[in-house]
Amino acid sequence: MRKINFAVELGSNMTSIFKAEVGVVLHDRSVVVTGIKGKREVAISVGEDAYTSGFDYRKVVDNGRIDFSLAEILLGEYFKRAEISKKDGVLFLVSMDNMKYASEFKNLAYALGVNYVQVMPSIIATAYGFEIDNFRKSFLLVDIGVNTEIAVINNGRILTGATVYHGGNNIDDKIAKYIYDNKCIELSKESAEKVKNELASLYPNDIRTISVEGFIKDTTEYSKVDISSTDIFGLVVEEYTAISQAILQIISGLDSEVNQDIKRHGIYLCGASSKIAGLEKFLSVKLDLKSYIYKPDIVTMIGAGQILDDQENIEKIVLQNQ
Repeated sequence: MRKINFAVELGSNMTSIFKAEVGVVLHDRSVVVTGIKGKREVAISVGEDAYTSGFDYRKVVDNGRIDFSLAEILLGEYFKRAEISKKDGVLFLVSMDNMKYASEFKNLAYALGVNYVQVMPSIIATAYGFEIDNFRKSFLLVDIGVNTEIAVINNGRILTGATVYHGGNNIDDKIAKYIYDNKCIELSKESAEKVKNELASLYPNDIRTISVEGFIKDTTEYSKVDISSTDIFGLVVEEYTAISQAILQIISGLDSEVNQDIKRHGIYLCGASSKIAGLEKFLSVKLDLKSYIYKPDIVTMIGAGQILDDQENIEKIVLQNQ
């Protein structure tokens, strides 16, 4: 039997690589600075080095859309770091929406010299990472990150689900637009993300405030501006309302038995943007689901390790989620 001994998740923000019987061997940003060598585009710097280089970096995954040419450049460097060779097998963990590009992910691995490749929705690995007691029951899993993955899973199989393009990325964009329109300051994407991380809240009485710097509108002059949680409260509520509506739409067509399971267990909730203040209360009002179970950001990689430990069933899990 051919063995898969690496799991790779190429995410919008971060790329993670898990090695069987070792653990996470790489966790770095999904960005790259490129240059031309001869007639080829090559990596000048990747990951955190590219992010902090001061040069214009490029995102390999932008709002769910993958640039496979850039992905080959980035993963070429990361596969070297993780010491992945042609004798190794690789399991790609991708969003549900990107499962339609399964053949492209396989071709990407082949181009990097890997001969045995499987592709699986990352939400399945996330489910394994939660270590659910009764895996044969149905449960609702919501991973809110740059975008949001929503899935109802039973016995390791997705009953229904979708990738929803609401989450941290939209909030960053809305914050930048709000500050530009209302305070006449143009923020970098890093500064907009900082505002989100430090101020985003679903509590209307949150009074936190920070100062950030940006260009004064239509000038090259720099200035500071004070931003409060109150300033961005409306747009944060708007984004999480859209997520809650998407959850409701996905579970609305389920039969009564599945709905009872979900009602009993609540939401299995994870992802960087699930840590926002007030989310549990907000969703309990919007969805009438009382239980929320949080896991660390590496929950998907924890699950990937469990899947890699069960080599006999990897192909079965992949097949039932294609």
